[in-house]
Order: sequence, then structure tokens, then C-alpha cells
Amino acid sequence: MTNEKKVVKGGFRATLALLISIIALVLAIISFNRTVSQTDLNAEVRNIQEKLKEVKRETTERVNKIREETGKAMEKIGKALKKEE
Repeated sequence: MTNEKKVVKGGFRATLALLISIIALVLAIISFNRTVSQTDLNAEVRNIQEKLKEVKRETTERVNKIREETGKAMEKIGKALKKEE
């Protein structure tokens, strides 16, 4: 009886396939986390845009109020100048 050694074929290939699958899994996890972060980022951007719209509205109201007050002051000055003439 001869002692025959069984040679396992594909050992390197199996190891290589395992490493590639682990790398793919890590990349998938990273991509998933980025997607979740992107969603959070989009929510923050929407929130900031809403705040920006509110600030624009308030600024417009204040500028209009100042414009009206300035117009009234100019009318008073104009009337005062006409009275002096």
C-alpha cells in the first residue's frame, strides 16, 4: 500500500475568492453608510433652505418698512421746504 497524499486543488483560488468577497462586503457597508449620511445631509440642506427663506422674508419686510419710513420722512422734508419758500 502506498501512501498517497491528496492535494487540495483550488486552495489559492478559494482564499482569493474569500478575500475578494470580504473586500466587496466592506465596500458595500461603506457605501450604505455614505447613503445614510447623504440622506441626513439632504435633510439638513432642506432645513437650512427653509431658514434662509424665512430670513429673506423678514429682511424684505424690514426693508419695505424702512423704505416707507424714508418716503414719509422725505415728504415731510419736502413740505417743510415748500413752507419756507
